[in-house]
Amino acid sequence: MAEDEVQPSTEPPRLGLVGKLRAWSAGHPIRNTLIGVALAAASVATITAWLALTRIATAPDGYTVERALEQLDAGEDDAARAIIDRLMEGDSLKASDYGAALYVMGIIKVREAERQWSPERSRNDYYIASKYLDEARTFSFPDGREADALLQLGKSFLESRQLEKGTETLRQALDAGMRGKAKAHLLLAEAYFYAPEPDFKQAIAEADITLADPLIDPIQRTSAQLLRSEAFASLGLGDKALAAAQETDATVDPARRSLAEGRARVAKLQSAAPGERAALAEAADSVLEQARRADQLSTSISRESDYLKAQIAELLGFREKAILEYGELRRSHGTSEAGIAAAFAEGDLLQNEGNDDEALEAYRRALDAIDDPASYRSRLLALQAAKQRALSAHQRLLERNRYNAALQMTDWVGDLLGPTQQLLLRADTLQRWGEALIAEGESEGVKGRQKVRRGRKRLREAGGAYERLAEARFATNDFIEDLWASAELYQRGQSFTEAIRVLDRYLRNEPVKRNALALLRLGEAQLARGQDDAAVATLQECLEFHENDASSYRARLICAQAHRMRTDYAQAEAYLRHNLSRTALGTEAPEWRDSKFELGHLLAEAKRNDEAIAELEEAVARYPDDPQTRWARYQIALSHRQAAREPLSRLRAAQTVNEREQARQEAYEHLEAALAMFQSVQREITMADTADPLDRATLRNCYMLGGNVLFELERYEDARQSFASVSTLYQNEPYMLEALVHIYYCWRRQDDRPKAMGVVQQAQQLLKRLPDDADFATSTNMNRAQWASLLTTLEQI
Repeated sequence: MAEDEVQPSTEPPRLGLVGKLRAWSAGHPIRNTLIGVALAAASVATITAWLALTRIATAPDGYTVERALEQLDAGEDDAARAIIDRLMEGDSLKASDYGAALYVMGIIKVREAERQWSPERSRNDYYIASKYLDEARTFSFPDGREADALLQLGKSFLESRQLEKGTETLRQALDAGMRGKAKAHLLLAEAYFYAPEPDFKQAIAEADITLADPLIDPIQRTSAQLLRSEAFASLGLGDKALAAAQETDATVDPARRSLAEGRARVAKLQSAAPGERAALAEAADSVLEQARRADQLSTSISRESDYLKAQIAELLGFREKAILEYGELRRSHGTSEAGIAAAFAEGDLLQNEGNDDEALEAYRRALDAIDDPASYRSRLLALQAAKQRALSAHQRLLERNRYNAALQMTDWVGDLLGPTQQLLLRADTLQRWGEALIAEGESEGVKGRQKVRRGRKRLREAGGAYERLAEARFATNDFIEDLWASAELYQRGQSFTEAIRVLDRYLRNEPVKRNALALLRLGEAQLARGQDDAAVATLQECLEFHENDASSYRARLICAQAHRMRTDYAQAEAYLRHNLSRTALGTEAPEWRDSKFELGHLLAEAKRNDEAIAELEEAVARYPDDPQTRWARYQIALSHRQAAREPLSRLRAAQTVNEREQARQEAYEHLEAALAMFQSVQREITMADTADPLDRATLRNCYMLGGNVLFELERYEDARQSFASVSTLYQNEPYMLEALVHIYYCWRRQDDRPKAMGVVQQAQQLLKRLPDDADFATSTNMNRAQWASLLTTLEQI
């Protein structure tokens, strides 16, 4: 073997890290898995570290707020947005840069809004922009951009219909020393012009400031001049409006210039002398036609021109033509600004001609079109003017007693007026409707009772509307007043349970204002519901805490009635005499009058007849025309008849001639007085020719009780004739049986038995004729079988 021949080594070879791992895991599946997992984790950690290093290396240079602002200034809105998005996604945006980032997003949104073709989408974009920029202001705008940011924020507020915020922010932009202040003044002019309640004078003042700036561009100048012209026209200053329109550059916006000139001429037409009207109308019509031709895309300018043409026809007195043209515009462009104004104008003309039904349809179309008052703006009809037109139309319907139509209209004004105003309008409509029905029904007597019931139902509905209004205005000063109105209307509508509930709530929320009157109303409602104890407690509380209040007089009267219902006559009398003699009330006061009548009836019920007669006769003498007088006179007759019972009893028991004559004289004095009063009430009701059930019952009782008095006076023929009058008035009714029986006794006292028997036979025939369901219980004291038995007995006497 040669010396230089290399011999193979006998030592094992050295293994690297990988080789060692491979050798260690050979033949061991679990060791293989562990090594695989460890290698995968190492790979993920390496990639993550590399990405983090890459972001750290690139963020300062490529994705910064400063870079986003540069892209924004260069008009690269997408690039600027991408940078801000990347910064926000990576959480690398510093807190000090939040304001700048939001500013970038806000300006981008303003530019998108300016490019939108849809007014609604544009308004939405401006709203989003206002949120970005307003939030940016809380963090601080980028250095050197505050004035411009405030300008854009103010513009965004205005275009998204946040007018108050917009004008305030634009004023701040001007105070911040912005360049090109004409932009802000022009925006302010538009804000005042398009406000819900426009300030045209302030709009003109802002437009004048804009025009005084020599640096404005032709488009801004034309916009300011035309806005100034339209503001003059809205104020009715046609000459100034025309001059302002003709000052504009005809090449900048010819269609709108012609429209402004036409509107100015229409304004002149409104105040022109009769001899000038035709020429002015022709000139206005001609220039409006020019506006239509110049408006090649048929935008709102064409529709406003059509509206002004219809207005010209109206001003010239061609009402039918105006109605036709307004109607055509409403039908073809009902949701446009001109279409809405045309619908209101059409409705006004139709209503002025008395055609409420067609007018109502026009108003409905107009109100349906204003579905979002916050976004509504119009050069022809401001939002506040639209509200006033709707309210005026509603008022005219009420004045014409078209309450159902007025109520319909309240259903349509919710979007325009808001739910609170809508509820108030509905409540007022229902109240006036109810009051009108009640007044009309009461004037018709018994025939109008159904109307009175319907009127009360409307008052109850009005009470419900006021209660809902109170809930809607719970946090305002109107809450208590709405509750009070609700309670009053429930009570007038005789829904006493609801009145009690609302009055309880009123007293819990308002322990001072109207407390005495509220307690009085609560006591009245409780008494009407038959809650005598509760009524007395409530009214006594009123008297205890408000003894000298004006409500205390009626509280004593109602409390006396409650005690009378409980047959506590002494306490009732005490309250009434307190009103009559221990207060400052004069005899002309309603409470004094009512207390006097009530005292008389109370004494009569307590069987103190002589005192009752004296009190009631004084009341009748003092108040001869009061509605209570008839019933008082009837009660006087009843009290005289009742007072005659005692001397009649003595007459029957008298043992001497003097006793008999004295008793007879006393009895006959009362009976003659009762007869005279019964006959007086009878004549009054007969002359009134009333169909009121209470009057008919009183008339019947006057005949019957008068006949009874004549019978007691032994004037049997006169008594028979009085009973015969009842049988004539109430033929084929159970009550006639009572009259016939009394006639029977008159004939018997006259010793004419054949005629008495004839009356019995007549009564028996009547009893057979009466239907099976005849109501004996409410008109007589006996049923059919008892009457048959009585007549059989009389026949055998």
